[in-house]
Amino acid sequence: MATGLNKDVIRESTVTHDERLINVTLGSDQTIKMKLKGMKSGEVEMNIKDLYLQLCGCEEGDGSTEEETSGPVSYSRKESSRYVQPPKHMVKTMLNDLRSQNAISLLDTETMCKFDSIVSALLKSYE
Repeated sequence: MATGLNKDVIRESTVTHDERLINVTLGSDQTIKMKLKGMKSGEVEMNIKDLYLQLCGCEEGDGSTEEETSGPVSYSRKESSRYVQPPKHMVKTMLNDLRSQNAISLLDTETMCKFDSIVSALLKSYE
């Protein structure tokens, strides 16, 4: 169970940018602020709801998804107990990523080939 966001929560990420860790602040004013650790300037801020709508590809109010997004975003969402599929280009991107990871995996050759044929068939079905 989650607690309400009624005071600022500051966390330090484990990822870096320009060899600096990223500090993330979830604000009681329902914003997310990020800045590089040790820097006094360069803070970016976004409303939590706006960020959510941007990441899920939703428009405020109607709950519909956009066909195109600006970059790779993975999500799943349920509307009225029905699964809403992500856009076709996102599925193809994910399948291609899966196929690439399979190619460099440590599976035995026979299993790797079988799995690759399954992913390849799925990719063809989306063309």
